[in-house]
Amino acid sequence: MTLIRQTRIALAIAAVLLCAGLTQAQDASASWLLRAPQLATRPNLDVSLASAKRTQAQSPTSQTPATAGTSDAARPAPTLAPKPTVGSYGRSDEHRFWDATNDWLFVGVGASRTLDYFSTLNMRRRGRDEILLTNDVVDNHAAFAAIEAAGTGASIGLSYVFHYYGHHKLERATSIVHIGLATTGAVRNYCLKTAHPATAAPVSTMSAVAPGIAPIAGLH
Repeated sequence: MTLIRQTRIALAIAAVLLCAGLTQAQDASASWLLRAPQLATRPNLDVSLASAKRTQAQSPTSQTPATAGTSDAARPAPTLAPKPTVGSYGRSDEHRFWDATNDWLFVGVGASRTLDYFSTLNMRRRGRDEILLTNDVVDNHAAFAAIEAAGTGASIGLSYVFHYYGHHKLERATSIVHIGLATTGAVRNYCLKTAHPATAAPVSTMSAVAPGIAPIAGLH
């Protein structure tokens, strides 16, 4: 019984020592795992703190409140310029297409084409020939009026194309040039002289009655 009791006591002591050793080993490994991230991130933290301090030292916001207030008061306030209205294709629209200037220009284009219409008809009545168009087209008054109206519409359409792409000077110039050319052509038509038809040679009564006798009478 004494041997068995001693053996049990020895086994109990060995078990206690083994448990103590395992517990100490677990504590050591846990403490190493806790220290490892701190050791790994400590240089990074030091570098980030140093860079933050350097940036703060270089930035103008590190000034004292009094200095910052003085510099803000001395700096002029930025002026906000009005943004131009952006039109088609990113270009700024200087004016509307149907403004007062274009209205008067388009009225002038229509008036000049009307003047050209009546001057051409007057020219045809005085026996003159049309140069740009054929006489048959001009003598057809409805067709000629349609051509004049189409010319007016084409001029307005071309002005709108220039306005759409932002070429406002060409937009105005189209109507001005059209008015000038049509008015000049109308004035020229009125200034042309009337064409007199060629007069036929007088025919004698004898030649009209007996055509073969007139040459013989002329020889004697």
